[in-house]
Amino acid sequence: MLSTSQSFVVGATVGGLHVGDIVVTIIGFSLLLFLLKIFAWGPLIKVMEEREEFVATELETAQEKSIQANRAIEEADEKLASARHEAKKIVVEARRSATTLEENIVNEARAVAKKMRQDAEEEIIIERQEAVQDMQEQVAEIAFQIAMDIIKKEMSPEDQKRLIQERLDRLGDELT
Repeated sequence: MLSTSQSFVVGATVGGLHVGDIVVTIIGFSLLLFLLKIFAWGPLIKVMEEREEFVATELETAQEKSIQANRAIEEADEKLASARHEAKKIVVEARRSATTLEENIVNEARAVAKKMRQDAEEEIIIERQEAVQDMQEQVAEIAFQIAMDIIKKEMSPEDQKRLIQERLDRLGDELT
């Protein structure tokens, strides 16, 4: 309620402020806000929401990849542990096989050595028997020759002993 003395006039001043300037400023500011809301605020909010969605998606993707990486690390650790276990089993089995093979080779070598020794002993026995037989034949021959020599000449007992000794010395030389 304005009294007639206080009427509203554009360009009037109230306490040093120009009412017209205030109204124009408010209208201009309101128009600016309206235009900003239509042309800038909507697209700006849209860009901000898109950016927020992008960041959220990237965070989810990063979390999923982190989970997948952790799973892959766990799987690799399990495979590594399994491989180590298998390697230990292989080493133990290889040692066991090597020990068995070594025992078999040693036993086989002992058997071969025993067979060779038996063969050598048998060969020595046979050669000894042959040598004894040869010696007996030579002794018989020498005895026969001595007997022939004795018959051919009548010898004194000293001559007979000397002749026998000569034949035995000759036999000893032939054997050595």
